[in-house]
Amino acid sequence: MFPGYLFAKFVYSTQRRAVENSHGIRGIVHFGDRLATIPENVVTALQSRVGSEGIVTLDCSIKIGQSVQIIDGPFQGLEAVVTHLLSAKERIRVLFNFLGRAVEMEVPTEKVLAA
Repeated sequence: MFPGYLFAKFVYSTQRRAVENSHGIRGIVHFGDRLATIPENVVTALQSRVGSEGIVTLDCSIKIGQSVQIIDGPFQGLEAVVTHLLSAKERIRVLFNFLGRAVEMEVPTEKVLAA
C-alpha cells in the first residue's frame, strides 16, 4: 500500500539522527515544520489486514448503508452513513448528526474511510 515507506515508532528528540542515518532511509516525512504522524490504532488496523504473504487486499467499494468516517475537511472525524452512491462524480451522499440534527451532504469518496 505504501511502497518505499517504512513506518517507525521512535522518540524524535533522541533517535532522529539514528533513524535518518539508517541504511535505505532518505528522510522522515514532514509537512513544513510538522512531522507526519499516524495514530497507533491506524497502524494496528493496517497490520491486522496483512495476509500470510505480507500483502494487504483492500475492498475499496463503498456501499449504501455503510458507516464511514470523514477524514478531511471541516467535518473531519465525524462518522456518517452512506445514503447514495454518485459514481459519475466519484462522490457519495452521507447522513450524519451535527449539532443535534440529521444532516445530509455530498462528499468525495477519497475523503471518507470505512468505519
